[in-house]
Amino acid sequence: MISIAFANIAGGRLVGPDGYDDADRTADFGYALAGLRPDVLIVTELDPDGDQLEWLAAAAMPGREAYYARHGFSESHIPGVARLGVGIASAYPLTELERIDLPDPSIDFLHWRTGEPMDPHPKGFLVARADLGWLGEVDLVGGQVCPIHMFRSAAGVEYTYQEGAGREYGTELTAYLREELAARGVRRAVVAGDLNMPNPRDVFGEPLGLVDAFGDPPPVTTPDGRSIDRLFSTPDLVARDVEVVRAPGADHFPVGCQLIRHAPQSPAIGRIREQDLARPPARPAAPSRRGLSR
Repeated sequence: MISIAFANIAGGRLVGPDGYDDADRTADFGYALAGLRPDVLIVTELDPDGDQLEWLAAAAMPGREAYYARHGFSESHIPGVARLGVGIASAYPLTELERIDLPDPSIDFLHWRTGEPMDPHPKGFLVARADLGWLGEVDLVGGQVCPIHMFRSAAGVEYTYQEGAGREYGTELTAYLREELAARGVRRAVVAGDLNMPNPRDVFGEPLGLVDAFGDPPPVTTPDGRSIDRLFSTPDLVARDVEVVRAPGADHFPVGCQLIRHAPQSPAIGRIREQDLARPPARPAAPSRRGLSR
């Protein structure tokens, strides 16, 4: 089996009563990911300009040589972080493919509460091909889609992927991703991301020919009860033993699963594990960089 972990780390910041804290708490996320023991780590809202990905990989895959790919996608809305991007760390060699930049939806980008104009913060997916040993070549697709629930129209209507302009964009997004993945020759893949929608299967499941790693009901992946940090795979790959780690103070919980070739004999069991990250260990030493970075 190959272990895959995904986390949206908000630039390494935790959330307090007044929003994101200023302190860099990358070590907290590293501690949470360490329990998942991944062979492959996919990260969104990563600080792409520093060594954050190396720190996380050192904590999550201690003592293992890692290969890296990363890209910046947008300016940051998080204090103390200039840009946000996507990163992949793998214990198996990576070949980076062309990234996918998502088009912005055709909506008014006004703050859902105040009505003030907002930057849409462009989103997208990083694509890398990994040779996962006995599992063969698998394409790793990690990223983030537009959080349209954070915006409203000039008429005061809040957006959702379930109806109206948001649903139309979801349909366009499916068609766009299908073409972009095909253009890169993606056939066997794991797709992981902060999908920012209450109905990820409608966009990333059957319409893209992918299988949801989560069962019904899908486990909660955010403190406010949503299930938006998701994992999908092509049908020839089966994700099992899904785990969600409730990292205190994080606005997204890390998730992980085991990847195999054939369907298990019994249903996968999702489980949620509490961790006390009040006193995380010191950051481990980061390994030397390998692979492509940008």
